[in-house]
Amino acid sequence: MGVLKKETLRKRVKKSLIEQLEAKGADVEVFLDQINDYMTMWDLKESLKDDIKENGLRMYYRASNGGSTEKDNPSVKQLPVVNKQMLMLLKQMDISTDKAVKEGCDMDDAL
Repeated sequence: MGVLKKETLRKRVKKSLIEQLEAKGADVEVFLDQINDYMTMWDLKESLKDDIKENGLRMYYRASNGGSTEKDNPSVKQLPVVNKQMLMLLKQMDISTDKAVKEGCDMDDAL
């Protein structure tokens, strides 16, 4: 993945989401559960990206007649769908770039 391992990045993303809710005073079970849903989608998104990286935009399959055929990689179509769902969850929790709180920053500091 690069400099950050996926598990480290995953932990940072989840921690950041929880901090956003805490800053709003919205760190209640229903929203914390939505963060778990978000992280499940995050894992799926990373798997889809890995599949695209490994297999490309198109994949070769063995046809029933013994030959091979080329088809679109289904992960290419699924990735934007998962991303859209992730954005919808963020919107539901009212987490956006214009309302983000930096780690360790108190809401009063932002005013």
